[in-house]
Amino acid sequence: MSVEFIRPEAKDKRAQWKLVQDAVSGSDAVKTSDYIIQVNPTDLSPENTTRNDQRRRRAVYTNATGRTLSAMIGIAFGKSPEVKCPSGLDFLKSDVDGSGVGIINQSQSTVSNVLQTGRSGLLVDYPKSDGEMVAIDAERMGVRPTISLYDANSIMNWRTEKMGARNMLTLVVLRESYEEWSDFEVSSKTQYRVLRMDGGVYVQEVWQESNSGGWVVVEKRRPVIKGSKPWSEIPFTFIGATNNDVLPDQPPLYDLATLNIAHLNNSADHEESLFFAGQAMYWVSGADADWAEEMQKSGVYVGSRSILPVPSGGQAGLLQAQAVSGLSEEMQHKVDLMGMLGAKLIAPGEANRTATEAAANDKSSNSILSIVCDNVSDAYRTALGWVAQFAGVAATPENLDFTIGTEFSGVQFDAQQMGQALAAVQSGKLPESDFWTYCRAIGLIAADKSDDDIRDELETQGGGVELDPIEPGVDPAQAE
Repeated sequence: MSVEFIRPEAKDKRAQWKLVQDAVSGSDAVKTSDYIIQVNPTDLSPENTTRNDQRRRRAVYTNATGRTLSAMIGIAFGKSPEVKCPSGLDFLKSDVDGSGVGIINQSQSTVSNVLQTGRSGLLVDYPKSDGEMVAIDAERMGVRPTISLYDANSIMNWRTEKMGARNMLTLVVLRESYEEWSDFEVSSKTQYRVLRMDGGVYVQEVWQESNSGGWVVVEKRRPVIKGSKPWSEIPFTFIGATNNDVLPDQPPLYDLATLNIAHLNNSADHEESLFFAGQAMYWVSGADADWAEEMQKSGVYVGSRSILPVPSGGQAGLLQAQAVSGLSEEMQHKVDLMGMLGAKLIAPGEANRTATEAAANDKSSNSILSIVCDNVSDAYRTALGWVAQFAGVAATPENLDFTIGTEFSGVQFDAQQMGQALAAVQSGKLPESDFWTYCRAIGLIAADKSDDDIRDELETQGGGVELDPIEPGVDPAQAE
């Protein structure tokens, strides 16, 4: 088995991941893929190829998926997460992975990844060094623990084994990229980082492709807890949309992205219909061969400054086709549904806690967004505990914490109203500032958070997607 092997559970989800990520990326991503259904796909003639190309270019993509993701990130991080780090680990707040990205900014990307693919992972590592360093030398040389984020497509393979009462990770294979320079030119190469348990000890390997084409180990080491104690577990945690087990979860934004692509195909049909119906056709009655020959010689000019000669007793006119109104109605129907789906990702729903609590009729309101935030928070608390072990720092619940607030999960609001608001934002008919005001009014965003604060945080984490304007939807309840 090659190091490139992909677990079937991950391979089966890749098409869903790509669809959602393309839908979030915007018009260029969806139009350069095969999402727009072709007319007569078996007809490879130049004429049909040109027609399909024109359909693709005329289609209008309304990025409701990207805007909904941006809104969800804004709601989740409307109030900054609570971050507690033991003494000596404060650097994580400003540089968690060695690239200058702080832990809050990285967690925004993590929530974004999980909402798109239902999957992410965090690896805690310590740079390779020669011997043990004193703290001041380690800080000066940048030798300190890091938390690296891996998206769903980078997690290739994994294995677990039952050890006592726990299912322990014994293998994780992660795909990475690295740069290879030649003078002033650079090329991107692929490598695989293999995390495995070997005789009860954690071992890390880096595999790269050799000049002969095979994959070889170019680095192998046994990371240790500060001092010389080897690790008895792999410091890697999965993050999911449902829970943080090893299996990929359903991407939360998949249904919305699928509807978004269906709306794109309606647009392709609608725009082609408008183009066809908008091209008026001139007609002349009573024409004979002599008239036709004369017109071919002299040319036919139409317009307010031209006189169109017609045959004796003949008439001339314009033939105007009617656009298909049903397409417009169906596009509006999908806009309403997209707004409703976006609202349901945020709106609280009823979820049983434990069997004992259920017996006592004690229920908790949970939205998909709040569950994702809780899962991300749990993963970062686990990762921070591993960082403390690497650094040899004592960690307790009092000095170590990472919690993304989910107060919005307990807010009671009308999902239909939220659907209408999201549909209006997605269509460009409601300013984001008014949406944030609405969210503050119902308690989804902290009252002391200004619009500029929210926009700054969204820009920092790469949110915000431009939309093509469309009319806002009607009551989503009527679209069900």
